[in-house]
Amino acid sequence: MDEATKQVFKAKFIVLTVMLNIIILCFAMAVFILFRFAPEGTLWLVVGLLLLATGVAVSIPFRKRYLQTKAWLHEQP
Repeated sequence: MDEATKQVFKAKFIVLTVMLNIIILCFAMAVFILFRFAPEGTLWLVVGLLLLATGVAVSIPFRKRYLQTKAWLHEQP
């Protein structure tokens, strides 16, 4: 792999890593909030469900980018 291709891969990898961290954090915080605080009030239920929705919303473009990056990487010599 030449230097320019390495830089492109590094950028793609960083984007995917940040997206994956956001997904994991959203789901983890949602589970914690739903189990710990949701029975106490509807505000926490809304926050937990909002975090779950955010995790799902970020998962869709993550999967698309992951598959594109994987295909791009296999095309590289």
